[in-house]
Amino acid sequence: MKQLRFIHTADWHADADPKKQKKLEASLDQMVAYCSNVKVNAIIHAGDVFEKSQKYQANSGVPVVLKYLHKLAKLVDFIFITKGNNSHDEPGSIELLHQIEPNVFAYEYPVVLGMKAGAVKQHVFDLLRDEHRITEFDYIVSLVPYPTKASLLIEDSIDNNNANFIEKFEQIFEHIGEVTQPYTCPKLLAFHGNVVGSRLSSGQTLVSQDIMVAPSTLEKAKHDYYALGHIHLRQFFKPNMGYSGSIYNKNWGETEQKSFETIEFEDGNMITITIPLNAARPMVKIDAEFINGRFEWDESITTDEANANAEFRFRCTVSENDRKLISDDKIEWLKTFFGKDVKIEFNIIPDQRESRSEKIMNCKTLLDEVKEYASVIEQPINGTIEQKVLELQEKGVEVQ
Repeated sequence: MKQLRFIHTADWHADADPKKQKKLEASLDQMVAYCSNVKVNAIIHAGDVFEKSQKYQANSGVPVVLKYLHKLAKLVDFIFITKGNNSHDEPGSIELLHQIEPNVFAYEYPVVLGMKAGAVKQHVFDLLRDEHRITEFDYIVSLVPYPTKASLLIEDSIDNNNANFIEKFEQIFEHIGEVTQPYTCPKLLAFHGNVVGSRLSSGQTLVSQDIMVAPSTLEKAKHDYYALGHIHLRQFFKPNMGYSGSIYNKNWGETEQKSFETIEFEDGNMITITIPLNAARPMVKIDAEFINGRFEWDESITTDEANANAEFRFRCTVSENDRKLISDDKIEWLKTFFGKDVKIEFNIIPDQRESRSEKIMNCKTLLDEVKEYASVIEQPINGTIEQKVLELQEKGVEVQ
């Protein structure tokens, strides 16, 4: 068997946010460079191409996606894309990408695609719908989008829907397994969803009532590799089943190294390799204190070569009294040390004050309370304040 190489990627989350666009493009540039230097038969995208519903305009994420799909399509044989959940990949948004280049195949429903090299070009067959007489394919790619009850069930009863959903969903993978069983070629399945046992980055929030799918359900398809999307933290349940993770750090809850996966088949063997996205800037959190007029933090965290391209968040705990000692010059020093785009946050600890006295508790009028409070904090009051307090009393304001 000739060598075959695939890229497993997911969760691009293309958005209008300029900062996120810059991160996404940096990672996609590295993917383009990889495909320029290495033969890749197909890129398999496991959903969430977009961050949210957005119009096709210059400052949205749509032109970014189109630009890089056009670039990548010129470097690989095929690109296969399945749909993520509706809150990211709006219904209709993925099917619009279908064949923006002749070798880009994007679907919002389950498909099983068999690739077969012809005399002039490679042909793609939908094994669930197309008639053919092919006895063996070069490889098979199955795509299953994010599961929604609306797409599988027609019962009006919520109880009936919940009871029947998992059974019907499992039948999809069973059917894929039956359709592909006669073929011995490499088989890869892309699925967008939440697999039981997955772990989240602290910065990722899932959609409400996210549907949980067991690994054993996916394995009913009897494929060689399961390319998962939806969870941003890269993780693998088995050597042949896992999430590639998102390809850039979306927020400060996703500081882990980003990457994409390659899957190679040769002589009946499968090898998976993780390709770190060096273009994805590492995100480094620094917790500090302001003590005796200077910032103090863990000395092991530096701006050395390892963090030369890092994005820093500097969170400093400081007392209320000392906050005024942090001058503009000190802020500029932080920006010089950590970079101009450092995110600086202060956790201000209020100073304890003696703001009441026993006499205040016994005051009969609002004016008496104000006078007693003024004496406690050693602040004089004038006739204007007394007049305003008397006006409040006339309006019915009571001493609490």
